Amino acid sequence: MTEAGGGVAPRVRRPNDVVRLVAAAAGLALVLLATLLTPDAASALVEAVPTVQRDPLRTALSVVSVVASLAVLVVLVIVAVDAARHRRTALVHALVALAIGLPLAAAGERFGDAAGGAIPDVLTAPRDDAALVPVVASLAFLAGADLQRRRRWRGPAEWAVLASLGSAVAIGNFTVFGAVAAVLLGAVVGLAVRVAGGVAPARPDDAVIRAALARSGVAVGDLQVVEQAAGFVRLDGADDVGPVSVTVVDPDGRGVPLARRAGRLLRFRAAVVGRPALTQRAELERQAASATLAGAAGVAVPRMLAMLAVGPALVLAERPLPGTPLPEADDAEKGLAAAFAALRRLHDLGLVHGALSPECVVLGPDGDAGFRDLRSAQPAAGELQRDLDAVALLVGGAGVVGPVAAVAALRSAYLAGAAPRRLPALLQPVALPAAARKAVRGTDLLADLHSALAGPDGVEAAAPRLERFSPRVVLTVVASVVAALLLASQLSQVSIVDEFRRADPLWLLVALGGSAVTYVGAALALLAFVPMALPLLRTTLVQVSTAWLTLVTPPTVGHVGLNIRYLQRAGLGVGAAAATVAVSQVATVAVTVLILVVVAWASGVSASRLSLLPSGDVILVVLGAVAVLALLAALPKVRRVLRERLEPLVRQSLPQLLATATEPRRLVTALGGILLQNAGYVLALDASLRAFGASVALPTVIGVYLIASTVGSIAPTPGGLGAVEAALVGGLTATGVPLTEALTAVLAFRTVTFWLPAPVGWLAFVGLQRRKHV
Repeated sequence: MTEAGGGVAPRVRRPNDVVRLVAAAAGLALVLLATLLTPDAASALVEAVPTVQRDPLRTALSVVSVVASLAVLVVLVIVAVDAARHRRTALVHALVALAIGLPLAAAGERFGDAAGGAIPDVLTAPRDDAALVPVVASLAFLAGADLQRRRRWRGPAEWAVLASLGSAVAIGNFTVFGAVAAVLLGAVVGLAVRVAGGVAPARPDDAVIRAALARSGVAVGDLQVVEQAAGFVRLDGADDVGPVSVTVVDPDGRGVPLARRAGRLLRFRAAVVGRPALTQRAELERQAASATLAGAAGVAVPRMLAMLAVGPALVLAERPLPGTPLPEADDAEKGLAAAFAALRRLHDLGLVHGALSPECVVLGPDGDAGFRDLRSAQPAAGELQRDLDAVALLVGGAGVVGPVAAVAALRSAYLAGAAPRRLPALLQPVALPAAARKAVRGTDLLADLHSALAGPDGVEAAAPRLERFSPRVVLTVVASVVAALLLASQLSQVSIVDEFRRADPLWLLVALGGSAVTYVGAALALLAFVPMALPLLRTTLVQVSTAWLTLVTPPTVGHVGLNIRYLQRAGLGVGAAAATVAVSQVATVAVTVLILVVVAWASGVSASRLSLLPSGDVILVVLGAVAVLALLAALPKVRRVLRERLEPLVRQSLPQLLATATEPRRLVTALGGILLQNAGYVLALDASLRAFGASVALPTVIGVYLIASTVGSIAPTPGGLGAVEAALVGGLTATGVPLTEALTAVLAFRTVTFWLPAPVGWLAFVGLQRRKHV
């Protein structure tokens, strides 16, 4: 597609141009920072590259440098003439880049002279022989001219520039750092102009596409764009037989699928993603091959009419699948059964659709089902991929006909009486395509499907591991590193060994005893809501076991999971066990918040006044918190999120909370356990402070601990590692405790409440496992 005719062509900004611009800018910044921050190392690297000083080799290299420079000049002229004839906008971009690159390089030389030191020696070279300006200007011109589509000149230009730079470095007109900086600066200027102005699209126009299709026997009329993305466009037209769908892929979108799928390839295991196409061209070729395989299996799919190379673009023409989409069908239940039967035939052939949704299922007039949109299809798929395909159709179909009817269609047409194997275990959001995952968000559809699909005994296969690592794991690792750096920076300010030598061991033993009390309190808080009698000692050992799990899981995650497992082993069903643990957590949070409010209020009450009103500062803080909560509650989106998250929890836990409130013994046990748990932690923190000669008022200790505990509970790191320490140190120093005493006390507190219980928890966990209690 040329621009010589004078018409105004549409402009596109290629994603790979943006990526190259960012990479070049980052590289240039690194070179400049390395020169400014480590001038000695940069100078040593420059001196490590020898220059030729003796004749006749220096004379020969000087001749090569002159010839290479002339070759670069010839290439620039040829590129300019070629662009003037065929790509006038590219010529404008090249001239603009040249006009920007010249003064920018000249300014760089003058800056180097003014800065002195290592900059002129490392980057700009001697002023009388400096080659920075011509190199930057030439590369800016070539980058702006966009030689990606003029391969006949791209190779000579690269070799000429490389020869010119190599000879200049060899005879000392350029340093290695200077050559790299010049190349990157020229690339940044040229690419910036190219990205800002856009380039002519590589996609051929409609007339060229129609002519190429006509030569292959597909004579289409006018084409209408129905879907468009970077490097990809889908057009609808018609020929004498009926409608025709035309898909065009061009090099403008190169790199988009790779960038989009790289995260998925890294996150999920190979058994989940298979071998997806990493380019749009390969995706289109695989789509055509998959359609051919599906047709061989007798499954209705769009019929391939032609696949052509039109210039740099790839064009695929297909006959759309006629029929009614599943959501619009009169008898959707029968249609879903037909879809599962068709999917069974696809899977028997080793082919998966990859992105099934109700809209992809098309029902023909004869009652058979077919599939459209095979862009994500993969041949030679593994068993897990086929199961994920079936789960995607099951979830999408359940949204149309309901969970019970969808499971019935799956059993009759797809499983044919066989057991569902691991399909129930795959009913989780991470296993679904993006559209299905969005559709089930905030609903009970997956739970209803799980109930309908599970066998009468409730036994199912274990869920296979789908992810290599989850976003939570990545966040946990990053947060742990940050926490470790923060903690290390704090520890560097004190002598830990000397401080621990002067610590009072009796107070450390008291702190250890306070830590032990917390597990008894946690056991009592759980037992108060269990609708059956359980031994206190065994339940306490379960709580001790959670100390080991907190080393590898964020706060409350491992604790909740292990408690649910324990209650299941004790005879409670999954739902009852989850509800019991949820109620215990809700009660703990409610009482803890109440304690925090009371402590905050008490800390502001003045003993010199006959009044129970706290100080004005406390009132202002409370009013400010109320105002913030009111503003958040006024936002519809926040209210919707709170309703979605809290309503199921309240509905699940409220009956048990009310039942507990009507039984004084259980109520006292629950309150006593929660208070005992918090009292144990407060005792451990206060004793840790006293062990190092520090002491603060009890309400202050309680407030600092509860705030730090809240911060740790929402931190993604195992056991709130880093977040709890930072919050405790910050809270204690804010109340007047010296930094040295605060740091050592916090380390002692975390040792007795987090690190020391971990090995004991592992032993308790192993023992409980052997006795089948967890």
